[in-house]
Amino acid sequence: MPNKLIFVSCGQLRADEKKLGAAVKAEIDGTPGLEGYFAEAVHDLAALTHHVFDALRRCAGAVLLLHERGIVTTTDGKDLGHRSSVWINQELAILAYRQFFEARQIPVLVFKDPRVRLEGAMSALIVNAHPIGPDAEVIASVRDWLAKARFTGVPDETFQRKWANLSEAARLVVAALIEEGGSAVKEVAARKTLMAVFGMDSSQANEAVRGAKPIFMNTDLVKLIDNIHSGDELTINPTWEHHLRRASAKWLASR
Repeated sequence: MPNKLIFVSCGQLRADEKKLGAAVKAEIDGTPGLEGYFAEAVHDLAALTHHVFDALRRCAGAVLLLHERGIVTTTDGKDLGHRSSVWINQELAILAYRQFFEARQIPVLVFKDPRVRLEGAMSALIVNAHPIGPDAEVIASVRDWLAKARFTGVPDETFQRKWANLSEAARLVVAALIEEGGSAVKEVAARKTLMAVFGMDSSQANEAVRGAKPIFMNTDLVKLIDNIHSGDELTINPTWEHHLRRASAKWLASR
């Protein structure tokens, strides 16, 4: 069983900030079953995509440390309070979207400088931020959180086993469902997309959908919904939707 990834986001402008971020990562690494991710400064878009975004996609939890970054004022000079790192606020927003998109809880532990004013996603979500105190206190709080939190990240390896069980026709049905929005797609709409987009004739499209349904039941990648009034429907399982969209796009590009 691979370790679950815990994303660590911490200021890196000063040596003491980097030291604390590294110490949090070390505490996570020392916890059985867990692995910390603490990114050094990212210098190009490729690194941002391949490292930071991928870690945010795969992580089962996150520790965010909001160090003070200065005072924000309006154009007329009104003091709006001290701000924290824009990057870290954006990373929390990505995690919030993942929670919504995947319909599951992602444990997040937040520390902040007492002067920092919560903004954006930080103010919209209940993060219960702890004050950033001495390093030893922060590490002790992280250790306690790691022992109590439930990390239910979905390992990529589990999805790959499910994806490997899909026939080529079933993968095309998945692609058709994605084309149709992925949720509550009528079987007739899936068949029409298989014909219009993927070049199947009517009998091939019918056979593809018929053959895919038992595979979907066995893998739980797609939910089958009986509807006697307007026709049966197919819905991509929200737990696997991101994985399916990603895998389907790569697979179609390689065909």
